[in-house]
Amino acid sequence: MLNSKGVLVIALAMTVALAGPALAQPRPGGGMGTGMGPVHYNPQAVTTVTGTVESLADLPSLGRGGGKGMQHRGALLKTDQGSLMVDLAPAWFLNDKKVVVQAGDTVSATGSKTTLDNQPGLIAREVTVKGATLKLRDEQGVPVWQGAGRGGGMGQGMKSGGGMGQGPPPR
Repeated sequence: MLNSKGVLVIALAMTVALAGPALAQPRPGGGMGTGMGPVHYNPQAVTTVTGTVESLADLPSLGRGGGKGMQHRGALLKTDQGSLMVDLAPAWFLNDKKVVVQAGDTVSATGSKTTLDNQPGLIAREVTVKGATLKLRDEQGVPVWQGAGRGGGMGQGMKSGGGMGQGPPPR
């Protein structure tokens, strides 16, 4: 027969076991929360460039984790200052917005100056092509395709500690 202390320990263990997975679920909203912001975007290095698209390229994502499969569409622009790779957005996002960028197009892009693949680059905040302007990121560089501002996202992350651990030896 279990004493009241044993019943309490079992009840506590079951509560933790059942509540843990529920607490680890993302909050509604679809965003990645405040901890997954842009890595390379610098709001103090924003400029606007205009040029002719020389070629298009698929670039790895610049986010944390090194891309993990999400490819970005890049456009190599020939500008008055030389060639510059412009990181636009994932191809699926551009397709959803019906933005088609082709070699020979004149493109104006506003964004953060950076280095992409050891070459001068720009992470575009907005791009204008064929008279249409598309917002890609907010003023801080957070991509609009991540759902920023549409809900709670994943929140602030999980705190460390609090697990079941070994506990004291049985008596």
